[in-house]
Amino acid sequence: MSYTEILVGTDGSSTASQAVVTASRLAAVLSLPLLIVTAWRRHQPDPPAPSEEAAYPAGGGAAGAEATWATNATSDAAAIARQEGVGEIHQHQPQGSAAEALLREASDHPQALLVLGTYGLADRAERLVGNVPHAMTHHSPIDLLLSTGVRTEPWRTVALATDGSQTAARAVGQGLALANALGSRPTLLTAARGEAKGRAALDRVAEQLPAAAHADRRVVVDSDAATALTTAAADFDLLAIGNKAMSGPSRLLGSVANRITHQVPTDLLLVNTTR
Repeated sequence: MSYTEILVGTDGSSTASQAVVTASRLAAVLSLPLLIVTAWRRHQPDPPAPSEEAAYPAGGGAAGAEATWATNATSDAAAIARQEGVGEIHQHQPQGSAAEALLREASDHPQALLVLGTYGLADRAERLVGNVPHAMTHHSPIDLLLSTGVRTEPWRTVALATDGSQTAARAVGQGLALANALGSRPTLLTAARGEAKGRAALDRVAEQLPAAAHADRRVVVDSDAATALTTAAADFDLLAIGNKAMSGPSRLLGSVANRITHQVPTDLLLVNTTR
């Protein structure tokens, strides 16, 4: 498996705390370091006076409170991680917006898996005002795992969504590696207009990835791939898909991956297939 560490963003909310639990369990099971990130803003138009900066490295007043809040948030998350058995824990409190901070951290840790909660993803109004999980689904340079909090047990079943293309095969390979590392049962999953077309797509994946040849297979006959895969995902603990057409003008045309991220009823691994 290519991940070398787990990266999780938190703001101390209930959904973010669930993401911390998910990230911690992954880090513990896979014996990987966990990096916890909480971003904060100074909220001051001008830099503080030198005397204030010396007394309060984060600044006084509101800025100092924000910095303290960020430190407390990562400390609370670290406590959760220790309870889950994580051996190596790092805490970062960068300044800036949450999305900007996570993008910087992700760029600095190109082999990490980023874990976030899903708050606001299903709410169109929330997405329009700058929802962090939404921003990361479109811009994260590394693989992203969205934790819904629906599954409280370890992932026993993992669906590997594919349309038979080489791009999808890369996502299947990453999802399969994670499933194998966790001891989960993988299933190749596709949506097609007919059973024969679906089975042909799964055969192509097995040819490209011999390791997937022994995975279970499931074809959902439906002309709407996004709806079909979203519905089928409810039968699994984790759905893995590629991020094809998640950025640029193509996402405005309604990419399958984009629709699934806003509707998925289970945890979702969004694999960056552009690297």
